[in-house]
Amino acid sequence: MLLFEHCTQCMKKVLTLLKHMRAKSISVLLLIVLLFSIIPSVHASQESTVDQFGTGFNEVVIADRTDGLDEPRDLEFHPNPTRSDELWIVNRADDAMVIIHETGTSSQTSEERLDAYRNHFMEEVSAIAFGAYDDEFDYTFGTAQESRNTYNGAYDPNNFMGPALWPSSLSHFAMENQNGPLGGSHIDMLHESPDGMGIAHDNGNAYWYFDGYYGHLVYYDFQMDHDTGETDHSDGIVHRYSDVQLNRYPGVPSHMVLDKDSGILYISDTGANRVLWVNTDDQSTSSTDIYNQPSRMEPLAQYLRVDGVEWGVLDTGLNRPSGIALDGSSLFVSEYGSSEITAYQLDANGRSATVTDVIQTSAQKIMGIEIGPDNQLYYVDNGRDQVVRIDPYY
Repeated sequence: MLLFEHCTQCMKKVLTLLKHMRAKSISVLLLIVLLFSIIPSVHASQESTVDQFGTGFNEVVIADRTDGLDEPRDLEFHPNPTRSDELWIVNRADDAMVIIHETGTSSQTSEERLDAYRNHFMEEVSAIAFGAYDDEFDYTFGTAQESRNTYNGAYDPNNFMGPALWPSSLSHFAMENQNGPLGGSHIDMLHESPDGMGIAHDNGNAYWYFDGYYGHLVYYDFQMDHDTGETDHSDGIVHRYSDVQLNRYPGVPSHMVLDKDSGILYISDTGANRVLWVNTDDQSTSSTDIYNQPSRMEPLAQYLRVDGVEWGVLDTGLNRPSGIALDGSSLFVSEYGSSEITAYQLDANGRSATVTDVIQTSAQKIMGIEIGPDNQLYYVDNGRDQVVRIDPYY
């Protein structure tokens, strides 16, 4: 494993804290007014130590090209307690999944799995989110695809693209239907959102999706999966939250995470350099049937536009935010443009936050981030084809 050591320089940290409104006290009134006008939802911080950052940290490379990483963009640990040491990483270059077993131990191994039909169901994959447990498939997971459906350039784009649902059972994923006639090992897909940039699980087989083509937040409920390789999508529910205008930055995922206790969804809105919050439990919304709109690409059980949802800006002025991870009331955001990771302490209502610290990583192109079962922070370096763990020290 390659080891990078970072020592925190006091002056650099102070300047970084000031840039993001982290000073404990500032006597210049003009600066205070200016900062509050730019970042209305972020408070000044009190100096504290973030568990995942420590007073300093080392960076340890957990996986690289020798494990099959090829333009990795996101990562998640398996939620099954008996498989919690499995780290799942999505590759853009070959539309593949790299699975690290016994992550970070002396017994660590890796495998790359390539579904035979990945040129549609995982084309230009940008994000992964584990979902609900299933007796047959173990935990299922959803993926987002930054594609307009070209089958990796073989055809002209037709926008028949959206989130895909998969089994995580190792006897099913990239194992079943690999020689046809059915469509590989995926267990469902819906197709109303080309250029998907992020995905977050809600409940059951329902997910929130960053629609980069139309610039909307979209709620997808696959309801009952159609089993491996099948094609019936007619029970799908799609709700388009067009009030929440999202901004795609091509090639850089806009990851999302849902606080299932509060119902607040956090979104890295990469193209607008901001982090958003959305109250997914808002009961005051209204809806309109849009079944006959051309953006519907298949028979569905329901296709609605939802208006009036409560949402807001958590932070702005960031440098291409991409990865996002939640640990209790701590929110972490990676910035593709600067390779920094910012830690926020969320307020009780989840709609505002205090920035508690910022670290500078060595990443060339930082994207997805994840809190591991060891409570340590992992990130994807798309530029070096690596997954890196932050090892804090005190």
